[in-house]
Order: sequence, then structure tokens, then C-alpha cells
Amino acid sequence: MMNKVVILFSLIPILFAQGNDVITFSKDVTPDNSCGGFQGVKQTSDGGYIVAGCVDDKVWIAKLDVYGEKEWDNTYSLPNYWGSNSIIQTSDGGYLYAGWRGIMKIDSSGEFQWKKTSSGVANTYPYFEDVIEHSNGNFYAVGGPVSDKAHMAKFSPDGTLLKRKYYGGNCDDDKFRAIIETNDNMILMVGAKTHGNSQYPCSFEWYNDLWIVKANRNGRSLWQREYGGDKYEEAHDVVQNSDGGFTIIGEKCATTPGSCNSNTKVFLVTVDENGLNNQNQTFQNGGLTVGVSIANTANGGIAWLASKNMNQPDYHGCWIKKSGSNEQSVNITLSGIAENLENTTDGGFVIGTYGGTIHKTDSNFNIGTTASITEDIIAPEFFSLLQNFPNPFNPETTIEYNINYDGIVTITIFNTKGELIKKIDHGNRRTGFHNYKWKGHDNSNEIIPTGVYLYTVESSGSVKSGKMLMIK
Repeated sequence: MMNKVVILFSLIPILFAQGNDVITFSKDVTPDNSCGGFQGVKQTSDGGYIVAGCVDDKVWIAKLDVYGEKEWDNTYSLPNYWGSNSIIQTSDGGYLYAGWRGIMKIDSSGEFQWKKTSSGVANTYPYFEDVIEHSNGNFYAVGGPVSDKAHMAKFSPDGTLLKRKYYGGNCDDDKFRAIIETNDNMILMVGAKTHGNSQYPCSFEWYNDLWIVKANRNGRSLWQREYGGDKYEEAHDVVQNSDGGFTIIGEKCATTPGSCNSNTKVFLVTVDENGLNNQNQTFQNGGLTVGVSIANTANGGIAWLASKNMNQPDYHGCWIKKSGSNEQSVNITLSGIAENLENTTDGGFVIGTYGGTIHKTDSNFNIGTTASITEDIIAPEFFSLLQNFPNPFNPETTIEYNINYDGIVTITIFNTKGELIKKIDHGNRRTGFHNYKWKGHDNSNEIIPTGVYLYTVESSGSVKSGKMLMIK
């Protein structure tokens, strides 16, 4: 049956921006025992989002739908220690995470596939800061410092380490913060390179320059550029512009190191395709202001995100600016400690904060306060569970179900002895058809043996059950 549903939202939940079909919301998605929130968020191919953070010093990853509702979340035995987190969707529909102690691959349902960890790395900064999937099918992760050098690691799709490269190292604390694939299929890495001074020769991070390195697909440096003054500059993110050049966002402190914790400015640097013809600007919005993330806009401009502290106890904000010859200038502040900014397929943006809030905005960073939404929803008349397929299966099968009310869905799998094999929190699902692809792993991420298994789907107080056969 076809139901016409009218939903009224208040405060700052979900809405369609006036005049188009852009969904906006502000939503706290972190669990109560999180390490302060998440630092990585990306839009996924289905219009939803993947976010990464930490829980009890373990990696925590959650998949959200287009409305910011949780579909699933998992923790993984990869130490985090409150470090940076970068996560991307891969071409096979799964996800790749890079953080403090390593890199990890999971599938589209959050099932663990492989990880590579590091040991003996200095705790001052994360081992990995950013990761990409290159058009050649390999993964590139960057970070540092490792033995005072910036670091790049190249992995195959199955996690095999193909290449390890180090850069800089003449002074302490060289590091990369971000990596992109360039228009000519090379890689570009940005971060900071230490130059020191007469008082602190090569051993103090407050004497860094903003650093850009372009390399080929095997990591061989093609050119390097450093920009800044005699004090402190550092790059945090980079985009390639429509003219082939690059814009880098970071931070700058032109005073003595002792005042940099309260007087840092956004450092915005634009260079040509060879890293030359440097044009730079600084911006400040009260006290400590740090540029953390940058994105291209739909009209060929740029938008960037900064974290600001107005020199008030416990006050932080996300400062956003947008500019470009074809763009409407935007200067706006949102709540939370800024972490990353990404453009979305509907022309809007998604913002992740360390405080655990995800902001989904329209193209001008608007989030409505009250909106009325009218949707056509095909609501099933009854809650129903379909037979999994394939059945028998090896090693994976898909569980399908229909729900006639919005609600939290839990999928549970037992053996014939009634012992719990796998419990899956499938998140807050909307009325309609849904499916879950199970990889045949138990709660310990071990492959189940051959046998008959029972499964249940529970939603809004109702439970449906089915039977399936695993054959090896």
C-alpha cells in the first residue's frame, strides 16, 4: 500500500533544503564510551556516510545512511590511542582505515579482512595520517615522523606491502598530513618539514615550514617545495584546482613558540602544477585558529574548515569559508572541534568534529532549524523475513527483510545447539526493504564450520526466524 507521510522536524535534525533535494542534519553518532568523537567521515556510494574514531582506545567504525542514522558499527583490535583517523570507501565497496598504529581493510558490512600494524614508532604523532586508493588499484598511506622522517607506504589490494619510502629527515619531526592522486596519476603529499634555528637546530617543531612533495607511483620524488617564514608553518590538507594547480590549508605562527598555542592563524597556500608561483593568505578568527581540511566546490571554487578557540574555557568552533570566482562567499561558524570537510554528491558538504557531531549542510553550509518534509514511502503491510540467498552458501549469504515501522533492527545467528554465533546491530532502519550480507564470520571474526544455522531478525518488538546451511 502507498502511504503519504508528513513529518515535522524541529531543533536541528534532518531536512531537505528549500528549493532542492539536499538533506541536511546535525547528529551526534558516537557511543557513550568513545574517546571524544570521530575524526574521519566520508560519503559512500549509496549516499550515506562512513565514520571512524575510537572506543576504549580501539578503532571504531560506523556506517550511516543518508539521514545520518546508524546502519552498523564495530570496534576492531587495532590500537588507536586517540590518534588521527582516515577512512575511505574502496572500489570493491569495502572500506580502508588508516590511523595511529596501522592500516586496516573491512568489507561493506564491516567484517574484518586484513590489517597491517607497526611497532616501535614514536608516540608523538600518528604513524599514518591519511590514505587513498590510487587509480592503479593500490593503496597509499602517509604519516610520520618515523626516525625523524616523513613516511609513505604503498599496499596492494590484499594488504601486501609493496613499497616503503621516507622523505626529509635532516631535522626532527618531518611528517605528512595528507595525500591525493594528481590529475596526471602521480601522488602529492603535504605536511611539515623542520628547519630549526640557531637556538633550536633541527629539533623543535615550532620551526617547521609548510612542505609539498610530488612523487611518482613508486614514491620517487619529482619535486619538493617549502613555504613559510622563520617560525612555524604546517600543511594539513590539499586539493587540486581546475587549472591543475593546488591549494593547501594549514596553520601559521609568526611569533615566538610560547605564544603559538593561542595565536595561530589559518595558512592558505596556492601554487601552480609545479608547486611554484606561491600565493598565500592568513586568516584568524579569535585566538588559536587552525586550518584543518579543504574541499573543491561544485562551481570550481574552494571551501575550507578551521578549528577555532575564542580564548574562552571549553569553547571551540568550526569556522568555514568558501570562495571562488563563481562561488557565493560564505563565512560561518558551527559547533564542535573541526576535523574534516568533504563535498557530497548533492552539492552540499559533510563536516566531522572531534566532539562526535556530524554536520550535513547544503552548498552554502546551511542547516535548517525547522522543516516540513513530504515523502512517498512504500510501507509493507507486514513485517516479513525472506529466505537468505544463496542457500546453501559458502562463504557468504544475504539476509533480506521488510519492516512496516521505523526502528532498530538486530540480526542474530545461532547454531543448532542454541549457542550464539553472531549478533549484528543493523541500526535504526526506515520502513521498507533492507538486506544484510553476512560473510560467515562469528563474533570472534572466525569462519563458521559446515552446518545448519538459525537466524532471527528483530524490529519494533517483533521477531522473525529462518534457517540456513553452510557448506565448505
